[in-house]
Amino acid sequence: MTDTKSSRIYFGGVPVDRHLSVRIRELAASVVTELSTQLSAYASLPEEELRGDITQTTRTCIRLFTHMLRTGEPPAHGQLRELRESAGQRADEGVPLEALIDAYHLGAEVCVDRVIATVEPGDLPAILTVQRLLLRYLRTIISEVSAGYLEARLTAIHEEQDARRAMLSALLAASPAEIAARRAAVRLPACYAVISLEIAPHPDELNPAVDALVAARRKLRRIRTELEGGAPAVVLHGLSPDGGLVLVPLDDAVGARPTENLAERSWGALSSLVGQLGRAARAEITGGVVPARPDAVAPAARLATEICQIARASGRPAGIYQLGDVAFDYQLTRPGPARDYLASRLQPLANRPDLLETLRVFLACGLDRRRAAGRLHVHPNTVDYRVRKASALTGLDPTSSDDLPMIHAAFTAHAADVGGLG
Repeated sequence: MTDTKSSRIYFGGVPVDRHLSVRIRELAASVVTELSTQLSAYASLPEEELRGDITQTTRTCIRLFTHMLRTGEPPAHGQLRELRESAGQRADEGVPLEALIDAYHLGAEVCVDRVIATVEPGDLPAILTVQRLLLRYLRTIISEVSAGYLEARLTAIHEEQDARRAMLSALLAASPAEIAARRAAVRLPACYAVISLEIAPHPDELNPAVDALVAARRKLRRIRTELEGGAPAVVLHGLSPDGGLVLVPLDDAVGARPTENLAERSWGALSSLVGQLGRAARAEITGGVVPARPDAVAPAARLATEICQIARASGRPAGIYQLGDVAFDYQLTRPGPARDYLASRLQPLANRPDLLETLRVFLACGLDRRRAAGRLHVHPNTVDYRVRKASALTGLDPTSSDDLPMIHAAFTAHAADVGGLG
């Protein structure tokens, strides 16, 4: 029933707000017991916290709802500051947001169950009114609690990212990284896989009807999500939409010398990781990898970048490569008359970048004209024409088993001349 002289709501002849106000301590204790029993995130919290901050916040929630029952108005923004701050503390403690929201609904359920026992047959209109007010109350506080939680999480994420960027910078500057690692709460591993990546454009980046910047950011976000969520250890990275560096901790590197191949298990995991990144990005990714101790990350990063550039310049398909995979090509990038000669074999294409790029992509696609056409966004017949034209100008036929190694070597030497490799 409801009071005809006021807006107060009655169960069993007693104002519902009074049912709650006289039982705040008892109800709060019951709610906290249910939280620690039914929600694993709360069961793992210290007993002192449950009986302290959590209990106090629960009492505040009951008082605010009691006030709403008495006045019909939801809590004002200023009255919710305590709940917002409490949500931020739960975020800092690692309590999932879904568990936090579940806790507020569970608390409401416990309180309603207690007062509903006092209803009488004529109280149905009052029950419906309380239900509407409760839904409105939950909507108000859940909005505030979620905002407080997310604000704290974003602050923590930004601080964590800044600390990890500082750690990466220290490693790349060959500076002692122990202090930066402590600030980032990251344990320095015995060895890193230092990976240099080149990321091809997503098809949307090449579509004039799509904002290329937005497409590139979406691609990069998917790559970062895959890196940060799929690796068992903390991965450091400095990436742009075109590529960058990634440092993956290793637990079984053999000697951590750049001239050594990675252990089979690590190599398999890294190959799988780069494949996953490519699928997440929906773009081809080429990488060069070098194992290195933390104090040798800087030179390893330079070598990994060279390996990546050589793999791409020599027409190899997307994937990850070690020094041993490109040793011949790497040596070709060292200055000397042989490199000059090889680079000169592509000189006839200097004024035909369309032919040069088509030939490079044709090699990267394993001489598959249809795949190359898809990469270049042209008709397969156009690929055939350009390859024939390039062959006529250079005297090198990519479909010839005798000429193919020379073409790969020529591309490597040409890339060294153009890109400054070696």
